[in-house]
Parts: sequence; structure tokens; C-alpha cells
Amino acid sequence: MKKNNFVVGIVLVFLGLAFFLKNYNISVTNTMLLLGGLYFLYDYVIKKYQPHLVFGIVLSAAGSIMLLRDLGRLHFDLSGEMFFLALGAIFLFFYFAKGITGFVFPGFILPVFSIYSLIENNMNDNYMWPSFFILLGLAFYFIYFTAYIHKSSWPLIPGTILILFGLVAFTFVLGILSVDMLRDIAQYQNYIISGAIVLLGVGLLFKGLKR
Repeated sequence: MKKNNFVVGIVLVFLGLAFFLKNYNISVTNTMLLLGGLYFLYDYVIKKYQPHLVFGIVLSAAGSIMLLRDLGRLHFDLSGEMFFLALGAIFLFFYFAKGITGFVFPGFILPVFSIYSLIENNMNDNYMWPSFFILLGLAFYFIYFTAYIHKSSWPLIPGTILILFGLVAFTFVLGILSVDMLRDIAQYQNYIISGAIVLLGVGLLFKGLKR
């Protein structure tokens, strides 16, 4: 209970300071980002909990930059693309520096949102939205080759599924395939299934004879 009271007290103090600084045209959100980051850094010094160090650095850096912008000391556009790229880079830095496996996931997945946002802003989103799934699938491949190549191949499963889904979606978006075409193909499903079974059987026989 005392710990909960302490956390609530900290939040209230931070909110009070944030609303006070609002009188000087400083955003409440930016102040809370900075103060929250400083609190995470303080908590890391006390408990040595690695994720708190990452959150502390990211939130403090973002809050400081935005606060300087509010004060007119810095003319810099901290866009969403840059934020996700920087955040991913920080996670990867701590993954390679500290060897914390869990950090490799946000390290490669967060930049996907930045890259897709750049594609979305510079190209026709009506045609490029499947690229998000392909990029996300590639992120899982990078995760596999970075952290799991000698341990497990499970990241390849969601990676392959996402990439295939994105490629199939592209065929529909670009008009290569359509629902009507699939209906026409479905008329020959018995031939397709039987042919696939025969090819599978031939492959197994060839493999057995080769051994």
C-alpha cells in the first residue's frame, strides 16, 4: 500500500509541475515525457532493472527535445518516423551491449512502422499497404538471423506467413489475381489436388530410392 501511495504521489507531483509549466506554453505531454523518463532512470539506478534504463533514456530524450522545441531553443521536427527508428536503434544497442534477447523484437519491429510510414507518405497507399506485412515478415527474419539462428527457427514461421500474405495481397491489389479468377481455378480443384498428391508421392519415392 505504501508503495502504491508513493507512485500515486509521484504522478500527482509530476502532473502538478506539468500544468504549472503549461503557463509558459510548455506542453503537458512533453513535460510528463521528460519527468517520466527521469523517474525510470532513477528507478534503474535503485533497482538495476534493464527495461527501465531503456524507457528512461527514450522518454527523457524525447521529452527533452520536445521541451526545447516548446521553449524555442531547438528547431527540430521529431516526426513519428524518426522516433520509431531511434527507439528501435536504442533497443538494438542494448541487445548487443547487454545480450537481452527480448530487446531484439522491438529493435527490428519498431523501425517497420517508420519505413512503412515513409512508403505511405510518398506512394499510393491504396496499392502499397501490403508492404507493411512484407516488412514485418522481414523483421522476423532479421530477428531469426540475429538472435535465433543457432537456437530455434520459430521466428521464420510468422515471418514466412506475413511475407506470403503480403505477396498474395499485392497480386490482388495489382490486379494479377481476382476473386473471379480464383473461382475459375476452383473448377479444376480435383485435378490440382490429385496432381499435388502424385507429385508429393513421386518426391517421397525419389527421396527413398536416393537413400
